[in-house]
Amino acid sequence: MKSCQTIAKRSAAGGVVVWLITLLLTTSNSEQAELVHKVVFWAVLVVVPLGLSVVADESALYKLVVFAQPVAALLTVSSFFVEKGVLSAVLASAWLILNILVALLGLMRLTSQGFQRIEEFSIDVGLLYLPVAGAWLVIYRLGVQPFNYGEMIILLTAVHFHFAGFATPIIAGMCGRVLAHRNYPRRGFGLSVFALVAAMPLVAAGITFSPWIGLVGALLLTAGLLMLAVLTIGWIRPLITSRASRALLLIGAISSCAAMVLACLYAYSLATQTLIITIPGMAMTHGLLNAFGFVTCSLLVWSQRVVDFRR
Repeated sequence: MKSCQTIAKRSAAGGVVVWLITLLLTTSNSEQAELVHKVVFWAVLVVVPLGLSVVADESALYKLVVFAQPVAALLTVSSFFVEKGVLSAVLASAWLILNILVALLGLMRLTSQGFQRIEEFSIDVGLLYLPVAGAWLVIYRLGVQPFNYGEMIILLTAVHFHFAGFATPIIAGMCGRVLAHRNYPRRGFGLSVFALVAAMPLVAAGITFSPWIGLVGALLLTAGLLMLAVLTIGWIRPLITSRASRALLLIGAISSCAAMVLACLYAYSLATQTLIITIPGMAMTHGLLNAFGFVTCSLLVWSQRVVDFRR
């Protein structure tokens, strides 16, 4: 039987094919919503299985998650071709159920390993954050707007927790696995992981309570990603022999920094009520840089195991 990691990578490859087909189809009358829908499809079809492939757990729960992921992803994508309501939310609930299983996997790993290895803790946190994305996705497909959030805010929150909540801590953890037995600024990596993990609830609280809290969260996330980019370029890239992989890591590091500059500008504009960059502008710039430039390029490298390291 093929390893679960291989199956997860093949699921991601198949997800690319399905995603390309969805580009020919329409799911919304709004061009802005249509763009974000396609980013959601990329997350569920490609990013999540790639992220799962690098976790490389050996438990029965991990195997269940890997085998169930493509089914849940297809059901979720199909929900966007059904009018918002109960049926659409039920289809999208398959993704939430899968996300809960992923979080249980993260909890199992965390309870068995504890907090001693910060790189593994970072990966576990990424797994634990994923149900937040699934929950907001179900809410979006149900067509309700809790806390008077607009539909676009709800949708973008789901996107945010797929990429920043799930994928980013996993990418940081993979960097930590490589650095674990090498000379590098350990305190810098620890601060990076702390910033990435702590920023998520602050960004969420900023949406609910105060945009100033959101600005603090954005600045903290930016600091964490900036430190991770420095470690990636200065300490990790030299260990990799593949030119293509080195190029992808460089693209990912630069994209993450550029995306977070835009995120800080947007958070500042909300806090000061000054129009600097609009939501459509954020989707076209920050969203695409983060989704395709940083997350996808980085996960592609780590899914290939381009360096020899031990967990």
